[in-house]
Amino acid sequence: MDAPTEHDLLPHITLRQVEAFRAVMRTQGMTSAAHMLSITQPAVSRLIADLEMSLDLKLFERNGPKLKPTDNALRLMEEVQRVFLGLQQIEQAARTIKRFPQTLMRIAAPPFLSLGYVSLVVGALRRQYPALRFSIHTDTSLAIADQVARGQHDLGFCTLPRGTNDVRVIHESSVEAVCVMPRRHKLADRDIIDVGMLADEPLIVLGESGSIRPQINGVFSSARIAPNITAEILFAATAGSLVEQGVGLALMDPFSARATRTEALVVKPFKPRVMLTYSMIAPLHLKLAEPVNFAATVVRNEIEAMLPNWAFASFN
Repeated sequence: MDAPTEHDLLPHITLRQVEAFRAVMRTQGMTSAAHMLSITQPAVSRLIADLEMSLDLKLFERNGPKLKPTDNALRLMEEVQRVFLGLQQIEQAARTIKRFPQTLMRIAAPPFLSLGYVSLVVGALRRQYPALRFSIHTDTSLAIADQVARGQHDLGFCTLPRGTNDVRVIHESSVEAVCVMPRRHKLADRDIIDVGMLADEPLIVLGESGSIRPQINGVFSSARIAPNITAEILFAATAGSLVEQGVGLALMDPFSARATRTEALVVKPFKPRVMLTYSMIAPLHLKLAEPVNFAATVVRNEIEAMLPNWAFASFN
């Protein structure tokens, strides 16, 4: 049998000791910490003394009624805050479960896929599973990939960051970027907008962090055209109103283009092709639930066929 280590010989700390430590650090006093925890001041002092003994660390310098945290306490507080953040996430999950007592499906998507695409998926799921309830979260693709990897969502849609290997890719789709312009624009009667036609046109594009922006830069560079960018935007849904106001023509994804299109705007194919690829993902180590498999079938058999004409289809 192995000899006991120094760690084995130390008494185990308790959650109540950690709570007392956190309260003292936040209030800077035993009495205030006691009020926060609804216990007596001697009880707080005892918990802190027990924690110091358990950890074999001096956490506070005492000068009468005043306490000064040691460097050890400051470093320990960083870890304690992380633990309590995790507890808060558990509490939030519990509140969600209480709010949605029936079967809950958690779905996440970036704004451009939330504009119509996800609603089709949710609609099909609702018809197939009438008792199913939904939590729909909107975030950046990078955040969604991380959240799905940690099991925070049952199903995610996002442009998957390169090198992501800790999620299960259920399906992958690609669509072509389009050009949105005022209906009375001189190019509005053209069937296809070629990059050469945009040499002198003011343009609205996604910021450099957007997944299609590097391709747009490459297309203009290959054509030896310096794009006249009048507005950079974070979310493509912003573009429609800017185009209406005469700020410029927008190069954007077809989902946002259709969602923001009005009678005053037209959507045209853009060449050379700029492709937007996005993925349907799930947690890697969890078995796919039946509704997730059904959602994948809907995407493959129904929604996929709509993609080429998504931005150009009639409103009716």
